[in-house]
Amino acid sequence: MRAYLGVVAKRGRVAPDLLAAATSAARQAIPTPEQDVRHDRWLSDRGDVALLGWTNEPQSPLLPAVIRKERDRALGYTGYLDDPGHDEVSVCNAETLADVNGELGGCFALFRADAIGAEAATAFARVNPVYYAETAECHVVGSRALLVHLVARASATGLLRPPPALDVAAMQPMVRHGFYTNDETPFDGVRALPAAATLTIRPAGARITQQEFPEPEPAPRSTSAARARIAGLAEALLAAARPIARHGQPVELALSGGRDSRLMAAVLTAAGVPITARTHGFPDDPDVILAQRIARALGIDHHVDHHRELTVSQQRPDAIVVEHPLARAHHVIGMCEGMTSAYERIDNPTPYALVPRTSGSGGETLRGGFLYDQHDQSQPALERRVKTIFRSADAFLTPDAQARAANDHAPWAERARRDAPDVLDKLYLLYRSGRWIVGSHTATLLNGPYYHPFFDNRVVRHALMLPATWRSSEEVVFRLLEHLAPPLVNIPPEGQRWRFEQERARSLRDWWGWRQREALRPHGRTAGFNWRKHYDDGFLSLLRDQVMTGPRELFDIVDEVQCKKLFAQPPTGWHNQIWHIFTLSVLLTGSWRTERPDLPDVTIPIPHG
Repeated sequence: MRAYLGVVAKRGRVAPDLLAAATSAARQAIPTPEQDVRHDRWLSDRGDVALLGWTNEPQSPLLPAVIRKERDRALGYTGYLDDPGHDEVSVCNAETLADVNGELGGCFALFRADAIGAEAATAFARVNPVYYAETAECHVVGSRALLVHLVARASATGLLRPPPALDVAAMQPMVRHGFYTNDETPFDGVRALPAAATLTIRPAGARITQQEFPEPEPAPRSTSAARARIAGLAEALLAAARPIARHGQPVELALSGGRDSRLMAAVLTAAGVPITARTHGFPDDPDVILAQRIARALGIDHHVDHHRELTVSQQRPDAIVVEHPLARAHHVIGMCEGMTSAYERIDNPTPYALVPRTSGSGGETLRGGFLYDQHDQSQPALERRVKTIFRSADAFLTPDAQARAANDHAPWAERARRDAPDVLDKLYLLYRSGRWIVGSHTATLLNGPYYHPFFDNRVVRHALMLPATWRSSEEVVFRLLEHLAPPLVNIPPEGQRWRFEQERARSLRDWWGWRQREALRPHGRTAGFNWRKHYDDGFLSLLRDQVMTGPRELFDIVDEVQCKKLFAQPPTGWHNQIWHIFTLSVLLTGSWRTERPDLPDVTIPIPHG
């Protein structure tokens, strides 16, 4: 992974003490051993603008320099560009980043500095984030929220190693979803730059400009028209996949039985990228069964591993062994900077390897964002769904936290009255993809190059040209499979049928294929087992003890009475909220800034039936 920090002094030079504080902050904010990190920096001739970069990546022609220095400019970027040899020159030479970031291919965030200030830019899918803050003395921008915060705090306090100041009130979306549904962060004064935006910083001030999102064209009215409409998207996907071939070795694909990873397998195969596919799960898991069929149909190398989070207990064959939840939360918070719930699985650090990897992450954009699982698409139902995104789990929050959420909800509710499908599509891209995926993406980049063709800047732009309601029918993904990998068309989907043919075949000619595509559903003892939602009171007590004895600031946003009821016994609902509240309690302790605790693993019984 690469991390960046830009500082623009409002008056005079960037103080040497502040640069020293940045070095100290990087040790705390970049989640990799210090001995694995190399760094570079650029300072303007007047010393009033600085760009600092760090990476744990090896030096390789496959990877960019930490900072590219061109005449009086410096460039760094997280993620990757589709054509780095050409694109880096374009970005360096552009008058402003706003002139180029909407047209670039790849999955990236850009940081550029010159003699008059600094700029940063996000892509349409801000999987690679930008954070910013301002103090009386300077502007600070960077790729890690904690890094930006600690440097801003050093500027404000004069301390070399200032403690973080958490914004507890801003954490209310975490209770609802385990990620942020706005541009706030857990750190006081630090915000995330919106998607497809450019932040321009000068000593006198800063401004944000945003790219226009594409206006969708009407849905096609015939099969032939549908096939024609997806041609541009198919080509954008192939172009997004081809850079992976630069590695000269197979890409490791996380393959499941779902829609998105099978489409990724189709894209990679059509682009001529060699694949080694890997599936994690129990033998009776539909993901395992269907992934095996997909791999055979495409003729790709495929491996099945035991579920990557679980180990069957040697003492109890009817139980699994998992990491202690406090150790899990410590890792997730540190890696994701308190913006992802410990409910999520986040990769552990491993030695950096140049083997490219990818998955089906981001495919929901091709299926209408939050519309992908919205069966009732009437106007009242869509408006209720928008409200749920901002107001879910209100019962567990204090009146102040509810009021804060109402302020976030209000402008989107107004937009939903005009075009609710578009709102649900954009909310997924901006917050579910743009905030939730960030932490896990950071963890994967820590261990090696990770490619996200579905998040590619040009792919997202092409997808948004197609109406959200048509994408939500899943016909777009189906037609892409038909176009790129016909052998996959009649392999059943997991869980439920393709939505556009849910009730019957589209035509008599397609009846035989429709019968073949009957969805494969979980069956068997372990097929649908999710240990994070099915555990006994012994495991719950570990979560409960932390929450009830943890920092009292938690109850500034969480209703204490309702919280006690929630944690009283193993849940039959609101499972995620238990994890989310537990995560916030650990975040507020600050213990995640220390070494990961060495705690014993925990045994959880597998339910019978």
